[in-house]
Amino acid sequence: MNSNSNSAASILLVDDDRGFRQTIEVLLKKHGYRVRSAGGVEEASRILPEEKTELIITDLKMNDGSGLDLLEKAKKNDPDIAVILLTAYSSVKSAVQAIKQGASDYIDKPFDNEEFLLIVEKTLENRNIREELNQLREKIAFRYGFDSLVGVSPQMENLKSLASRVASTDISVLITGESGTGKELLSKAVHFHSQRRKRKFVPVECTSIPENLLESEFFGHAKGSFTSAYSDRKGLFEEADGGTIFLDEIGDMPLTLQAKILRFLQESEIRPVGLSVSKKIDARVIAATNRNLAEMVKKGEFREDLFYRLNVLPIRIPPLRERIDDISVLTEHFIREENKKCAGRKISISTEAMEKLIGHSWPGNVRELENTIKRAMALCQDERIRAGDVIFITSERATLPVTNRISAVLEDTETLEDGQRKIIEQTLLEHDWNFTRTASKLGIGRTTLWRKIKKYKIKRKEEVAT
Repeated sequence: MNSNSNSAASILLVDDDRGFRQTIEVLLKKHGYRVRSAGGVEEASRILPEEKTELIITDLKMNDGSGLDLLEKAKKNDPDIAVILLTAYSSVKSAVQAIKQGASDYIDKPFDNEEFLLIVEKTLENRNIREELNQLREKIAFRYGFDSLVGVSPQMENLKSLASRVASTDISVLITGESGTGKELLSKAVHFHSQRRKRKFVPVECTSIPENLLESEFFGHAKGSFTSAYSDRKGLFEEADGGTIFLDEIGDMPLTLQAKILRFLQESEIRPVGLSVSKKIDARVIAATNRNLAEMVKKGEFREDLFYRLNVLPIRIPPLRERIDDISVLTEHFIREENKKCAGRKISISTEAMEKLIGHSWPGNVRELENTIKRAMALCQDERIRAGDVIFITSERATLPVTNRISAVLEDTETLEDGQRKIIEQTLLEHDWNFTRTASKLGIGRTTLWRKIKKYKIKRKEEVAT
């Protein structure tokens, strides 16, 4: 009957009937459990802090208190502890109250030993599953930490700082940025560093749901509310209850649905299709878009009131072309990740290939860079990526010279280094040699700017004259 995974579980048995307590203790020990026992709430309260306990089995009514009192104390000490209530005074009311307060199950006295052991086993298995789930969530939280937003540029450091402060709040967030900049990755980092990290993160791509199904998908529906509604169905907002819902590309959402999203943000309520009553839902909304919502508001394409509701804490992710310093860091990161997938593989990148990457405009941003690295690693003939292995696959419109400041100033006979030197000189001149403003404009750090000035031997005109 007993599962091996539960055989060493520690159980605290609490009952003021000594004979009953001894009988159950023998039964549990016979099936491999470690058992301590107590004659009441007070004694159990003293025992609990002494050793880790996976499960409490307690009588509901005892001479010095109630099993519900013990349940409350135990949950304050360890929210993950499992509790089974035993009672000869069973009623629906007491059972419902126990479950509401966090009890795992209850069983009536007298009971069948086999049934009792089965409940104990299943309760411990459920507890183990919850514990494993919590550990998995912690791993995911680490994976989606702000360090997962790879980058060392001033723009990315500022972004991480702002996002970490936003995570500790519970208000709506609007993330803007071009396609491929990592809006969903940022939203996950915010969720997994918030108080909601133990509940669901529900990502929704607004453009992937047919317009006629949007309301049902978001808010659910009642059986029979339309032709194919054969049963009640939860919507995505209800699925995210207690957690976070991420609305990607909210700028593409129809105006009719925008009104319902606004109502949720105002009232924390949803109304499933086919129902006349609303449901209270506690979900944080993080929205993202690659469109200019302010311009859409002016054109009547996006609700102004919803825009201001979402735009309480706006976060802009800069495109990759604005943070040149991050290209090499991201490249090394993607190479490491791909190398991990194949044991023993140690592919690196040549200087020429890296310079080719740095000189590209990256209209597809980080996503394009990742795919370019994967392609280059698949094409390289040895363990080193060469310039010829770096192939860009972008549309003609996306690669216009205007999006690549360095390429725009290159003559046919000039090298990439010539272009870099020229653009740095121009930017320094534009900002009267102010290092902070120049570095910010170029998307690099002050240290990197100084290093490049030394490397290219760039001097102010008055320095040259002297």
